[in-house]
Amino acid sequence: MPKTDRDIRRAAKRAVKEAERAGKETRKLADSLPEPAKSKVKAAEKAEAERIGRAKKDASRSPLAARRVARRSSARLERVSVRYGTAGGRASSSDAPRSRRRSKTIKQQRAQVKQPSKMAVLSGFRTALAAILTPTDKEQARKTAKQRVRSMKAKGA
Repeated sequence: MPKTDRDIRRAAKRAVKEAERAGKETRKLADSLPEPAKSKVKAAEKAEAERIGRAKKDASRSPLAARRVARRSSARLERVSVRYGTAGGRASSSDAPRSRRRSKTIKQQRAQVKQPSKMAVLSGFRTALAAILTPTDKEQARKTAKQRVRSMKAKGA
C-alpha cells in the first residue's frame, strides 16, 4: 500500500526534527570535549546544520529528498560523536548503533565524556572525607584500650 503525500511529508518533517535534535546534542557534546576534538566536532556540526537547514526548506517541496538528507546528516553527526566522544577518540565510527533515535546515542556519548571528570571529583571528595573521618594512631590506640578495659570488666576480672 503506497504512502500518501501527506505521510511522506510528515516523515520528512519528523526526520528533520530528529536531525535538529542530533545537532543540538552534538553541540552540547562538543562543549564537554577537550580542545582538539572540540573544534572538529563543532566544524562537523556546523556543516551538517547547513544541510539540515536546506532539508527543512525542501521538506514540503521534495519530502523524500529532504528525509534522506536529514537522516544522512543525523547519521554523520552520530558517527562524529562516537569517533570523538568515546574513549578519547579510540572508537571507530562503525561502533555507532544503527538506530532512528540518533540524538539519544549522542546524548549517551556526552554522558560518557563527562564520566571521568565526575569520577575525579567523587574520588577527591572521598579522599578528603576519609582524611577527616579516619582516626589517628593515637585515637585508635585509645579506643582499643577502652575496649579491652570494658571486655575485662565484662568478664569479671
